[in-house]
Amino acid sequence: MPASRPSPTRRSQRPPGLDAPEPGPLAATAEVLRIGDLAARTGVSADALRYYERRGLLHPSGRRASGYREYPPEAAGVVHFIKHAQVLGFTLGEVEELLRLRGGAGRRGAGLEVRQVAVEKLRDIDEKLRMLAALRGALADLVTECDQTCGVDPDAADALHCPIIAALNAPDGALADTPLASTEAGR
Repeated sequence: MPASRPSPTRRSQRPPGLDAPEPGPLAATAEVLRIGDLAARTGVSADALRYYERRGLLHPSGRRASGYREYPPEAAGVVHFIKHAQVLGFTLGEVEELLRLRGGAGRRGAGLEVRQVAVEKLRDIDEKLRMLAALRGALADLVTECDQTCGVDPDAADALHCPIIAALNAPDGALADTPLASTEAGR
């Protein structure tokens, strides 16, 4: 018996995710994205999108009757903006400020405010680089000392006499002069 074809008036079944969107407040006027669609479009997990929403960085346009969030297509641009800012080292708090300034396009002085946020981030990065250089120097000194005392022979190396272990064990710390040690002491 040949397989029957659905009648033209009967709706065919589509795989999950390809169903027609439920009507929502924006469905008649614009495309809306469910959270899974936005996640797929941006490469960001749905959990991260929910977190951005809780932080006030991302705003759904509404919810469907089923409770699913609806996002306007522009939400993908906001998510890309957030991720690009994070790649440049901005914290989510700083991203929030940048998004506020982004929304002030056309407002006098907004560009200077954005510049100021970037200048402050550059200062933070310069400070971190200074700290990393000092840490690198301290660790390189310990490795050099280890090379001189223990050498690279695994049979000659004794953890009890290792200068790196000794520095980490020292109560006053051989690393007390490094920026990280002074930062940690302030916690």
